[in-house]
Amino acid sequence: MAVLRLANISKKYKLDNGKERIVLDNISLTFSNHGFVSIVGKSGSGKSTLINMISLLDEPSNGCVYFKKNNINKWNLKEKENYRNNDIGIIFQHYQLLENETVLFNVMLPALVKGKKKKDAEGKARSLLKSIGFNEKLYKSKCKDLSGGEKERVAILRALINDPRIILADEPTGALDTKNSTLIMNLLKKISKERLVIVVSHNESLVNKYSDRIITIKDGKVEDEQIVEDELIPFKREREKLNKQKHWIFTLSKSNFFRRIKRNLIAITSLFIGLASCLLIVGFSNGSTASIRNSTYRQIDYGVATISKEISQQIPVSKMSLVQMSRPSLEELSVSKNTLEKFYVEPNITTLISKYPIIKSGDSRLEELSYNSIYSFIDKSFNKDLLINGSLPSEEALSEVLINKKGYDYIKKEFHSEPLGLILSVYDEYEYQYYGSENQVVVDSFIYEKEIKIVGVVDDLNFLATPKLYYSYQPIKEYLQETILVNLSTKLDREVTWYDMLLSCDGSDELSSYSYQLFLKDFHDNKDLQNLIQEIPEPLKIDSPSLTISTALFDLIIAATLGMELFLIIALVGTTLILGIISFSSYTEDKKTSAILTCLGASKKEIFSIYFYENLFICLISMISSFILSPLLALLGNQIIQVVTSFQNMIFVPLLAFIIIIPTTLIICAASTYLPLFFSKKISPKEEIAEE
Repeated sequence: MAVLRLANISKKYKLDNGKERIVLDNISLTFSNHGFVSIVGKSGSGKSTLINMISLLDEPSNGCVYFKKNNINKWNLKEKENYRNNDIGIIFQHYQLLENETVLFNVMLPALVKGKKKKDAEGKARSLLKSIGFNEKLYKSKCKDLSGGEKERVAILRALINDPRIILADEPTGALDTKNSTLIMNLLKKISKERLVIVVSHNESLVNKYSDRIITIKDGKVEDEQIVEDELIPFKREREKLNKQKHWIFTLSKSNFFRRIKRNLIAITSLFIGLASCLLIVGFSNGSTASIRNSTYRQIDYGVATISKEISQQIPVSKMSLVQMSRPSLEELSVSKNTLEKFYVEPNITTLISKYPIIKSGDSRLEELSYNSIYSFIDKSFNKDLLINGSLPSEEALSEVLINKKGYDYIKKEFHSEPLGLILSVYDEYEYQYYGSENQVVVDSFIYEKEIKIVGVVDDLNFLATPKLYYSYQPIKEYLQETILVNLSTKLDREVTWYDMLLSCDGSDELSSYSYQLFLKDFHDNKDLQNLIQEIPEPLKIDSPSLTISTALFDLIIAATLGMELFLIIALVGTTLILGIISFSSYTEDKKTSAILTCLGASKKEIFSIYFYENLFICLISMISSFILSPLLALLGNQIIQVVTSFQNMIFVPLLAFIIIIPTTLIICAASTYLPLFFSKKISPKEEIAEE
């Protein structure tokens, strides 16, 4: 029965000079399903080429190879893989073992590739090793530590484990001494009683001693001498139900990972930086908005604003325009009555009492300290939770003030003493000219001179903040209602207070400050301030310095986040490239291993999976490390940011970010593995096996 047949096989190779060399010339051979067949001939005669045709490591230029009447050269990739794994076992000239793996793993590898369970494959491998008396102490030894004879026996058992119909052995005794050569040939002879063994050898004495049939190749032709004719023995193989197992892929991936540990640590570090950066940037984008919003809402004067009327006029032949600002009339304010109901609307007193009056402690002037009004210390316009040290003023009086944290630190640095309880003097002066009838001018001076005591410290927006004192508007209002313009009152023969003058002056008069002062009635409405401002129709305009700072901070955060996101994209792409380069390097480094696995019937997908799982180990370690360390890095980052800016919880990584990182990591892993390998040069098993 011809289990194997070569029909009119020819093989030509192109030489570097463009000419062709004929290695095999129209050869036809048939092989029974058992027996010891030797192929002999001079070096370069085509012996190895012939068995490469049978093992599908090479293809004929002409002719066909038939296995059980099937033309194997026309098979698809899957059929060729099954043929290599099930029907042939190859014993390579230089063993071609996986040197960094154990004896046991090398023997059981074809069974694992076939799909056998690890337990069954190991049992069969141990049985084979025991049958030839292989030293049990060497089962767990790496093949690189074996002698040549030991390696050859491992290679033979590896070829036998899947009970193939055909054993192909290329110079199985070429590197062995006489004792080991005899041992190997006896083993092959024993095997040939149940299956076909085709041996390529230079050793004539061994060939003549053991061969049932000798095929001599000379000048591309064959001389087939029949030595022994045995009775045909049917070939039997147990039928098995198999499910593809991945144990061997995981084992090789794990082995490769630790073998290249230094390189992989670089990859782990690179990917960890990318993933941790991703989490922290998402955390910053998520947390910074809430942090800044909460911080700005907690400004003591966040609800303090001004409302004015602005009319813009285009300058002829110019892109510029002039803006005329004035205090709106009560009728004009009535248009926004619903919005302004949330505010106390009061005359703006900043012309009379500026933000930067003369503030002294003894003879020392505190030039950086500003003087700011809030509506009250006792009603709902003031958030009492902002007090962090000291106490609130005992009553609505100008003699007691609060100071913000920046101001507290400023005074403490200037005087090296505790600011709480410190007595300061405040002085301001303003000259007002009243134009009466007949161009008569009446001049009055407003002098504000008070001693104030710092009784408490409030938590204020520290970032971009300036040193500030806060006083209540209520006693100032009473003070203005009691203070008279002496000269004007005499001129008009009636009592005129500075508060009356503020109310009655024209909206374009400097005294009006060109605006009304607005104070939110309830600090809980701070979050609605921006919406309230947007509801005011033109030409009215509300201006809030605190809101302006808040908006600027949001714009800064947006710009910073965009920059970080750009960095993140670059980092992730760079990390993918690094992993891809490492994966490609590993694949190229292991070309011989890939060629061996191909010869054992492993698919390209399975071989790629080895490098995918190696990268997956890298990715999982990096991902888990980023999950563990990112919260710690976020905590450290928050502490640093809080010290520098006073913002709290600027980095808050949401759970969704951790969930999204998982598929992101898998995508990076797949892309960095399969893309470079897909576009890499196709490995030629024949060339890689031949290189030694």
